[in-house]
Amino acid sequence: MTGINGEEQLKAIAEKLEMWCRTNCREYPWRKSDDPYTILVTEFLLQRTRSDIVLRVFNDFFLKFGTIDKLASAKKEELYSFFNKVGLLYRAERLLETAKNVVEKYGGKIPCDFDELLSLNGVGVYMASAVLNFGCNKPTPVVDKNVMRVMNRVFNVTSEREAREIIVGLYRYGDHKLVAYALIDVGALICLEPPRCVVCPLNGVCAKYPLRKNEWRMLRKAIRGGRIGIGEQPVK
Repeated sequence: MTGINGEEQLKAIAEKLEMWCRTNCREYPWRKSDDPYTILVTEFLLQRTRSDIVLRVFNDFFLKFGTIDKLASAKKEELYSFFNKVGLLYRAERLLETAKNVVEKYGGKIPCDFDELLSLNGVGVYMASAVLNFGCNKPTPVVDKNVMRVMNRVFNVTSEREAREIIVGLYRYGDHKLVAYALIDVGALICLEPPRCVVCPLNGVCAKYPLRKNEWRMLRKAIRGGRIGIGEQPVK
């Protein structure tokens, strides 16, 4: 790799992200967990929902459904009582179906395999990646639109596949969980439109390429003929 994608640049960026995250990343209870079940359920709760809203129900949810077996045996009405507070009720049925599937197919153990995670109802590329990276301790790029914005501005990439390749390179020089959380938080809090470059940990190493959102292509799960695959699709 050469230029901005060179190893020295990757090392500098990874170190800055990790150092920044140690004192500036947002603190949430699920970020202290390395349990695949906790990460999976939390990602269901976080879908299209602000973290502060999920925080309101997090402790009560896991107090009631502390294991996959308890969740799988729950009634939909019990889950509705929580999802009424965070919105998007259809997620309750998806989560319940996923829990039952894990119990029946994997003996109640969340699979730490990308393809097996994708086979679960409601689990897409982002969620599977988050479970692997944060819950299974398997260094895996975690890319949402916020992260893509950072990758676009720093590396001038518009393809999630390319972004993930670069993030794998960053992981060589930093803790994969801290680097991933830093990318998420920098994208959510700093690398905005317009960006807050003056407080960004990457100010000085970021090339500040213009955003090309109309060219972004993100990975999505697709089921065709009973087979699960992933492909890049334009961002709406």
